[in-house]
Amino acid sequence: MATNPREETGKPGRAGESAKPERRKNSERSASTRGLILDATINCLNAWGYGGVTNIKVADAAGVSRGAMMHHFPTRQALIIATVEHAHERLNVFRAEEMAKIPAGLDRFRAILEQSLVTQRMPEGTALNEVRIGSRSDKEIRDAVTPIMSEISEDYVRMVSRIARDAGLKPNRELHGLIGTVAMATRALAINTFTYPSVGVRDNVVWTLAMMREDLIARQLGEARTRRPEPLPDEPRKR
Repeated sequence: MATNPREETGKPGRAGESAKPERRKNSERSASTRGLILDATINCLNAWGYGGVTNIKVADAAGVSRGAMMHHFPTRQALIIATVEHAHERLNVFRAEEMAKIPAGLDRFRAILEQSLVTQRMPEGTALNEVRIGSRSDKEIRDAVTPIMSEISEDYVRMVSRIARDAGLKPNRELHGLIGTVAMATRALAINTFTYPSVGVRDNVVWTLAMMREDLIARQLGEARTRRPEPLPDEPRKR
């Protein structure tokens, strides 16, 4: 049976022997609590919208004490900023994992459109859109999140540019324009769905974006490399 070294020598253990594991446990608990709060904030933004989210409501939803919330996020602004960063990180992980399933090349480049449709509707994507919309009338939050949102957009352009290069495409201004158009159109579709859930509108927009993508491929690599979508039927799909 193992014995305690201090019992064998009669001397106290060195200072910090038990403190290091304890500090590690405290750090892990703190990170876990922070994660619970940020996940709850994403859920609350989805459930109640930007205007309905407060630190107290989030603390209750996360199942943490008001003191724990105050320790991690003393202000609503701090909570919103951290949630934007957290949601962005989770979306990045999802994008990377999904893109890794598709061989590099034009197939992966084409997958960007469908992925954008998916991520805009994910809880993290909806949370980011809630902050974007809410910050229009909240100058304090707008000033705080604008640098982060700008970096998110630039990070996305860099990711898509890498995918484009791997497909043999040149990430010029036209391609950057396509990236922006896809991102903003799919974002608008995700938001518009709540008040006008028209499948026909979605089909029309997605078809147009796909044609724009194939036009770009044709101009850079030739028509033979394109995979144009089938023409849309005269009658749109019903809801």
